[in-house]
Parts: sequence; structure tokens; C-alpha cells
Amino acid sequence: MKILITGASSLPGYRTTLEALRKGHEVVGLYHIHPIPIENEKLKKVSIDITQLNDLKRLIVEEKPDIIIHVAALGDVDLCEKDIALAWRTTVEPSMEIASMASKMGCFAVYLSTDYVFDGERGNYKEHDVPNPINYYGLTKLIGEIAFRPSCQKCAIVRASSIYGFGPGRINFAKYLVEKLKAGEPIKALIDQYTSPTQATLLGKAIIEIVEEKMSGIFHVAGERMSRYEFAIKIADILGLDKSLIQVAEMKEMEMARQKAKGFKPKF
Repeated sequence: MKILITGASSLPGYRTTLEALRKGHEVVGLYHIHPIPIENEKLKKVSIDITQLNDLKRLIVEEKPDIIIHVAALGDVDLCEKDIALAWRTTVEPSMEIASMASKMGCFAVYLSTDYVFDGERGNYKEHDVPNPINYYGLTKLIGEIAFRPSCQKCAIVRASSIYGFGPGRINFAKYLVEKLKAGEPIKALIDQYTSPTQATLLGKAIIEIVEEKMSGIFHVAGERMSRYEFAIKIADILGLDKSLIQVAEMKEMEMARQKAKGFKPKF
């Protein structure tokens, strides 16, 4: 099959690309600034700004993919809050265009979403639970989901949580943790913030399995629910690193540090 993957130089896009190539598929990998660090005769690398919707549409028409896997998004949660226009332009508009093109061309599509579509009040969310995003990043991803649901006769929405692993893309908590511990430096990890970390390689395998089996619907691909601190300890144990360097922190403490960094002085 010919698979077009957006955001192929991000960590999840990179791992999904590797898995697709490993399974013998032809891949058209899209990236914007950072090149895809993979060399393979079945991989065609295309540099494109997906916010230029006409260019994106033209490329999809020219390539005629059997499958579209849409990974690219503005994943910086703070930046999404600061610049909602950029978040909309980068995440929502391309998602709408890709969903529409997939429907018109009869492509099976996979949309990578996030646990941020939920408010986090309860945890252990299931695929049928009603989303309720509490920040703009989560809202843009939910709108992307909504765009794909009616537009594609056959599509899958894959929700992941705290994607981690080694590879290109933005720094993730696990990678940052390992770098700190190997350098013998202490690091704080939240004891009261919970997540269900998703290993990037396993995520890539799950996405390609969904593609090959043409499985439609919503799928949660995530690991065991645990606190950031528990996650950090597990990583240190597995890699044989010094877990005594991992310090317990609480969300209120970290938020206070952020406010102080912004120049806020508490009145007490």
C-alpha cells in the first residue's frame, strides 16, 4: 500500500514511518522544517507547509495514496494558549482539508489525537466517554476528530497519551529524564499528575496494524495509568539509572515556580 504520513519527522510520525517501511509499504513522508532521519528506497520525503492548504491538496491528488495517516499538529500546549490563531491554522484547518480529501479520494485515514480531549477529572477514560477539553490544544484536536468522523467513510481516530521514546521531534519527558539522570543531575517529577504514557514504537505498530486491518472507530493506545513520579522511577529501574536523583514534586509547587518565573509575587 501507498501510505502518506504527515508530521513524519515528529516522534510518533517517525516511529509510524519506520513500522510502515518495515512492513514493506511505500511511504510518502511529509515534514516542514526538520528532515526525516530515515533512508529507505520506499520512502519519499516531501517538505511542505501543511498550512498552505492548496499545496497540501495538490500533493494528495498527485500522490494518490491508499492511506493517509495525519500526525502533524501544533503540540505545544502553552503556545496553543498564547497563539490560538496559529493553533487553528496549524492543527484544525489541515485536519479539515485532509479529512475532506480522504473522503473524496476514498482513502482510509488515521487521525492521531490525544488524551487532552478529556478534562482529566476522572482518568481511565474509555473510547465511548464524552470529550471535554479544558485547553485550546485539546479543543483543536477534538475539532480535528469531529472533522474526520463524518468526512471519511473509513477512518480511525487514535488517541495517545504522553508519547515517549527516543527519536526526532520535541523533547519528551522520558528522554529528558534519561539525559538528566545520565548526567547525574536531579530532576523533579509530579506525584499528583497522572497520565497513561504511550511508547512511540508501540504506537507506530498499533497504527500500522489498524491501517492494514482497515479498523474503523476510536482507539485508545496508551499504557498503564501512573503518576509522573511513578513513571520516572520505572524508567530509572529499567535502564539501571540512579533513581535517588528523582525528587517528588507537587503540581501546586511547580505552578508557583512558573508564576515566579513570570514575575508574579504571591500575596502572603
